[in-house]
Amino acid sequence: MRILIVDDNATSLESLRTVLEDLGHQATAVPHPHRAIEEAARTFYPLIITDIRMPDMDGLELLAHLKSDTATAKSNVVLITGHGDMETAVEALRRGAYDYLNKPINARELAIVVDRCAEHMALVSENATLRSDMEGRVAQATTALRQDLEAARLRLRNVSGIGDIVTASPAMRRILEEAAIFHADPSVPVLVEGETGTGKEVVARLVHFGHDGDDRPFIDLNCAAIPTELFESELFGHEAGAYTGSRSGGSPGKLELAADGTLFLDEVAELPLHLQPKLLRVLEERTFYRLGGLKRRNFRARIVCAANRDLEQMVENGLFRRDLYHRLRVGHLILPPLRERREDIPEMAALFLRREAARKKKQFTGIDDEALALLQSAVWKGNVRELENTIERAVLLHDGTLLRPEHLVLPIRLSDDVSHRTGSEGPPANEVLTSTPEDFRIPDEGMNLHEFVERLVEQALQRCNGNKTRAATLLGLSRFALLRRLRK
Repeated sequence: MRILIVDDNATSLESLRTVLEDLGHQATAVPHPHRAIEEAARTFYPLIITDIRMPDMDGLELLAHLKSDTATAKSNVVLITGHGDMETAVEALRRGAYDYLNKPINARELAIVVDRCAEHMALVSENATLRSDMEGRVAQATTALRQDLEAARLRLRNVSGIGDIVTASPAMRRILEEAAIFHADPSVPVLVEGETGTGKEVVARLVHFGHDGDDRPFIDLNCAAIPTELFESELFGHEAGAYTGSRSGGSPGKLELAADGTLFLDEVAELPLHLQPKLLRVLEERTFYRLGGLKRRNFRARIVCAANRDLEQMVENGLFRRDLYHRLRVGHLILPPLRERREDIPEMAALFLRREAARKKKQFTGIDDEALALLQSAVWKGNVRELENTIERAVLLHDGTLLRPEHLVLPIRLSDDVSHRTGSEGPPANEVLTSTPEDFRIPDEGMNLHEFVERLVEQALQRCNGNKTRAATLLGLSRFALLRRLRK
């Protein structure tokens, strides 16, 4: 933002200009009010900061002149006051000043005022543009929205992952074939069991979307994320006044929102025990009532559940109802962990590498044989999700044609046979320990510290969707420190 600074004190004037330029603004400093009027008439300045006490013309007179001239009337004016000038500052606000700052000026307060002014001017500009071209912008926004909806519809049709699910494992091929069979009969409940990160939700979506896509709704509910006291309302919905604090017009639950599509209950092992008979009744009678309601509603959707705990053992321990368990497992899919289908690792790693290289604009096209051997021999306790995260981290921090062993940050130790092949008793030389400060070590071939820090900042901004304040907090920096690093 262009900012004009007016102050007869040369030291104060230069200090203000330096701080504002450090904040990323274009600051012009003038020592005399009359020169400021001439400069503001030539070039529009969204913000003019002026001292009150000046010879020839004080800040209030300058403010009056600026507000009376059509060329400068829209500029925001901030006055700098001493402790004895509070009445003058209040009078300035009455005459149209945007804000005032007390001497000595605090850099943080100055930055806040300038940011607020920038946001205000952006809104003013946007409103003016909208008024001048309302119909055109509405038509443009409508077209864009339709395109987004169509793209979203296509993504939903492809979310089953037929183009993204890769497998060389006979066990996984059988599971995918059975998922396609279950897709053809929506009345069959499906239970998908497996360790964390094995791809249960992907398979659940495959059951819903099939190979050709499906436009019907896919409603998911994580049973572990809903407080017990709210679960019944979340699942069944509620009528108006069903309980204190309920929505005045009532609200549909997930059973109702699923319509004739699929209701996916993730972490079904966490389903409250007192609600399990009610869910069983829904599955058997295909009807339900909202909480506090008298109207019987039909349930037409398919039920797909996922669990990373041993439900059969929970049944034996009295932690899950036996009748519900057997009703859910009419269609039963058990996903093997990644360590039991290592033949899938090369294709999965290659898929994740291509995808992350495209997203992060890196040059990786393949995986080095030694790096692939390390990936295939690792004990993947987090399964496919852990493998994906490892590839993403490597692509984020490095670049090249081939992914090499030194690029990998393996979160756990490799199996004994890898240690034997590498000829070492401990972790192989090319294995990097966890990325905690205590365990991190510099690779033998060295590293580019500047690039490493740049990548960390880039990742923080991506994770925070560009929000610099949140990214700074994530990195343990002040917002100003992060801005300076970005400017560098």
